[in-house]
Amino acid sequence: MGKCIIIFNTQIKILRSFIVIAAITFSFARGAEDDESSTTDSHGGGDSHSDDAELDGSEEKGDRVLILEPKRRIDPDEAGVDILNYLKLGRSLWEGGDFVMAEKYFASALGIPIDVPEKEQVLFEMAELYRSENLLPKAAAIYERLRDEFKESRRLPSVFMELGDLYREMGGLQVAISNYYMVLNSSLSISIDQVEKARDLSLRAKLEIAETYAELLEYSESYRHYELLEKLELELADRMRVHYRMCNLLYELGRYQSAVNKSKKFLDTYKLSAHSPEIRYLLAKSYEKLNRKPEALREVVHILQRQSSPDTALEGTADYWRQKTGNELANEFYQKRDYRSALTIYQSLAKYNSSPEWRWPAIYQIGLCFERLGLPDKAIMAYQEILTPEEGEESDESLSPGLETLREMAKWKLEHLNWEGDLVARLKVLGTY
Repeated sequence: MGKCIIIFNTQIKILRSFIVIAAITFSFARGAEDDESSTTDSHGGGDSHSDDAELDGSEEKGDRVLILEPKRRIDPDEAGVDILNYLKLGRSLWEGGDFVMAEKYFASALGIPIDVPEKEQVLFEMAELYRSENLLPKAAAIYERLRDEFKESRRLPSVFMELGDLYREMGGLQVAISNYYMVLNSSLSISIDQVEKARDLSLRAKLEIAETYAELLEYSESYRHYELLEKLELELADRMRVHYRMCNLLYELGRYQSAVNKSKKFLDTYKLSAHSPEIRYLLAKSYEKLNRKPEALREVVHILQRQSSPDTALEGTADYWRQKTGNELANEFYQKRDYRSALTIYQSLAKYNSSPEWRWPAIYQIGLCFERLGLPDKAIMAYQEILTPEEGEESDESLSPGLETLREMAKWKLEHLNWEGDLVARLKVLGTY
C-alpha cells in the first residue's frame, strides 16, 4: 500500500515569460503485514539475512523531498544601475591607460543577463575603446552588435558612418560604401532635434562614397558623385575638396582638356590652397599630354618660383610637388631629346633650393644637357660645382650614400670631358681634327 502527495507552488512571473515551478514531495512507505511476516517465518524459518535485506530496502525507500528554488528575478532598474557602474569603472580605467581591465569591465556590463537601454552606451564606448587601440575588427563587431540589438537607436547614422570608415581602413571598400549608403537611409527617419547632425553626416557620407569609388579605381562613378556634390551648397573647405578631387579624376580619365580647364579654375579660385602645387603639377602634365610644350614649361617654371606658403607646415608638401613636377617633366623632355626644355626646368630646380640633396641632382642633369647640346665647357662647370661645393654645404664626411655616388659620377664625367678636351687639342695640333 502506498501514498503519493503532490504539492504545487504558485506561479511566478519573471520578465516577459512565466515559469511554473513545482515542489513535489513524495513518500513511499511500505509496511510489513503480520500475516506475511508470519508466513515467512512458518516457511523455513526465514533467514536472518533475508529479514535484514527487507529492513535495508525499507530504509533505502524512505521519504525523499525534491525542492526547486524559484530563479531570482532581475530588476531592470537595479541592472541598469549595475551596468552604468561597470561602465563608469571601465571608462575610468580606460582613461588611466589600463586597456585590459577596462575591456573586462565593459564585458561584465554586457554580461548581465537582461536587455536594458543602458547597454547601448556600453557598446558604443566599447567600440570606441577598440577603435582607439586600433583593434579594427573588434570595433566593427561591436558596432554591428549595437546596430542589430538597438534597431531604433538615435545613434544609427553615426554607427553606420563608423562602420564605413572601419571597413574602408581594413580594405573592405564595397562594404564601406554599403554602410555609407546606410547613413543616408537611416538619416531619413531622424527626429527634428537631429536634423543638423544628420545633414552633416549625410554630406560626409556622400563625400566618402565618392572617394571610395576612386580608391576602387572606378573613376567614372566617382566623378559622377562629385558632380552631384558640386551642385550642393557647400562650405568653402568642402567645395574646395570637391573641386580638387575632380581635377585629379579628369586627369585619370584621360580628359586632359577638361583637366586643364578645371585646374585653371581651381588655381584662380583658391590661390592660397595647400593643393595648388599639386594642381599645377596636374596642369603641367595635362599640357604635356596635349603636346602643348610651351604651356607645360610655363607651369613648371611657375611652380618652382620660391613662394612661401601661409602655413609653414605645408612647405614640405609643396616642396614634394615642386620637385615631382620639375623632375618628371624635365626627364620626359630629356627622353624625347628636347634638351633645351629639359635644361630650362633643371636650372629652375637648381635655383629653387640650395640644399645638396635638392641642388646637386639638378646640377648633374644640367651637365648632361650641356653635353647633349655640344657645350662641354659648360658641362665641366656644372660637374665642378658638385665636386667643389660652396662654403657651408656638406663636407665629404657628412654626405649621404646617394650624394657620395653622385659625386663619384660627376668626378668620372669631369675626367672624361677633360680627356676628350685634351684629345681634341692634340688632334688639332696634329691637324687631324
